[in-house]
Amino acid sequence: MFSRPVLAMFLFALLVCAVSLPAAGADGGVFFEPQKVARYRELFAKDPLFAGLRSQIDTVDRSRERSFMKSGIRYNDHLYDIARVGNLAQQMSLIYLYTGDADAAALAEECVESLMKFPRWDYFLEGGTEVIGLQRAPNSAIAVALTVEALGDRIAPEKRKTWLTTMAKRGTEPSYLATYGMRHPDRVKGWSMDSTSTYYEHRPLERGLDFSRWPIILNTINLKAIPASALALSALVYRKHMGESEDTRRWLEQAVYSVGTFRDIYARDGSYNEGISYAHYTTLHLIQAIDALRRERVADLSDMLNWTGYQNYLLEMTQATRDEPSSIVNFSDAGAAAHASVSYWIARHTRDGVAQWFGKNLAMSQDIWSILYYDASVSGTPPPQSPHLWLSDLDWIVGRTGYLPEDLVVALRSGGPFNHEHADRNGIIVKAFGEKLVVDPLRPPYGWRDPSWKMRLTGGHSSVLIDGKGHQYVDGTEGTNSSQASASIVRWGEREGYFFWTSDATPAYKLVQPDVQSITRTLITLPDLRAVVVVDKVSKISTPSTIQARFYAFNTDGKGKAEAGGEMFTMIRPGAKLDGRAASNAGIAYSAAFPDIPLERAKTYPFVEVSTTNPARDICLVSVLLPSPAGKPAGSATVVRNGDRYAVDISAGGKSAHVSVMDAGTIPEFEVTLK
Repeated sequence: MFSRPVLAMFLFALLVCAVSLPAAGADGGVFFEPQKVARYRELFAKDPLFAGLRSQIDTVDRSRERSFMKSGIRYNDHLYDIARVGNLAQQMSLIYLYTGDADAAALAEECVESLMKFPRWDYFLEGGTEVIGLQRAPNSAIAVALTVEALGDRIAPEKRKTWLTTMAKRGTEPSYLATYGMRHPDRVKGWSMDSTSTYYEHRPLERGLDFSRWPIILNTINLKAIPASALALSALVYRKHMGESEDTRRWLEQAVYSVGTFRDIYARDGSYNEGISYAHYTTLHLIQAIDALRRERVADLSDMLNWTGYQNYLLEMTQATRDEPSSIVNFSDAGAAAHASVSYWIARHTRDGVAQWFGKNLAMSQDIWSILYYDASVSGTPPPQSPHLWLSDLDWIVGRTGYLPEDLVVALRSGGPFNHEHADRNGIIVKAFGEKLVVDPLRPPYGWRDPSWKMRLTGGHSSVLIDGKGHQYVDGTEGTNSSQASASIVRWGEREGYFFWTSDATPAYKLVQPDVQSITRTLITLPDLRAVVVVDKVSKISTPSTIQARFYAFNTDGKGKAEAGGEMFTMIRPGAKLDGRAASNAGIAYSAAFPDIPLERAKTYPFVEVSTTNPARDICLVSVLLPSPAGKPAGSATVVRNGDRYAVDISAGGKSAHVSVMDAGTIPEFEVTLK
């Protein structure tokens, strides 16, 4: 049906022979195990864990959705309309699976009939003519395949055949074309946006993107996961009903290959470089494909990733607050937290009790896929509630006192460049007493023509500027691709009463200002006092400079402030505040401001800037950050400079500490005395 000159059958045979497959008689099913439907329905109906999911589903306005599909849908709207219909088809199919609700099944069927009316299922083209599936075509293919499997005999054979034939042409083959192009970028004819789609009507500022390197860029990011997964899932459902063919062998060979490549995209410790929300999006699609390929006896990729390490990454990137129990350390474009489904799959697959506990307590929601993966026989095990330090293989580092809203969390973004990154090396985040106090501003616009895009630059982060300039970043013309900027954790450790680390961002800054000899940021955290000492050391080769350390307050909800006085600065939230003081060998000035973007957005991002005032070639800036809960006496902190030594004295919660910082080179030394 869809001929393409590849050695698919030969490669597919080799691949299948190389993996361990389930024994004969293993459970079938592409998306779920048919013999467990009764169990799914009991879980959904009775388990208190899923009460919120039941309530959420009851809020779907089915009549409104039917009205939309009858008269409001536009069949060239690939950004919103096709996604709305495809997502609803999946949701209603699963509701029917979990409840037997005949109206949900009917609505899922209506959704698929609407998908059939879209001439194209995605807004990307190869060679100006062939649709490539990067998000919408894969999502639509999953919608059709899931609906076919979930509704079963409710779908008449002729209708099912029409659906699957259309899915193969508009969803499965475009997903193949996308992943094939990533695998063989030298064979791509050129990717472009479909001019007949309404995409630019919704996002006019994204016109002019350069797609020439996208087959290479997308080969290591989340936008490979969904077409790879959809290719596997839709091909398996197609094969089940239409029979095996050259096309199904070609599709499945490519799917297994592309899914398998993610073993080298995740870090060895299980961390994922695009941040938590993209990690969940990517991992959920991967586990769906992994389960299906194994159950359908195609390939066993179930142990290709460090699953317990990935779960630990999810855990250590949390920073629960009173208002947001599932809040995360949102480096770069990380966005929101992970849902429960992947953690439940990990718990079922590895018997990891922490994964089970995380899904129940820290996940953003019990999402609709959770029912399929939840195994009640796994006991939830809470992680130790004690101070500790976590360093990822990505060189992202987080120190904390625990996982509750009142706990202290201190994080720093070091490491290399990745897709969806910002110019945020050495940027910090501090949370304590249930409030975010120093933040990484939440996900600025993707389009470089939007004035607020500049929040992606170093000046939009709680990091350091040299003469008002940050480190290297992309110009945005290729999208959110990675830069060349890198930093690294060069020392770190835990000692009695404190933990510490140093990140060296010299390579990142030197790309913009070659005269930078070195720039390091050292953090010393005293968990019992909830205090953080920040030491910024900048050395220039020949030209004296001033530096500016920015600290952003959290104000997404309009309840945060950043204030600066003559000798200190303060970040204010309803439940807590943070007082800061600093000293330097090159003078000190404090100011509070908003970023230079349109005012309506700027007021969301108040920040304090701690600046040196006297240009120098070697600058040491020592800042102390001391959070305190609202309604209780604040602690005290002072920073006094005496030559090359800085004395930091902190008192809080009935305890005190003295930190002596010695400006002795690229990385200042320090001593901590607890009293």
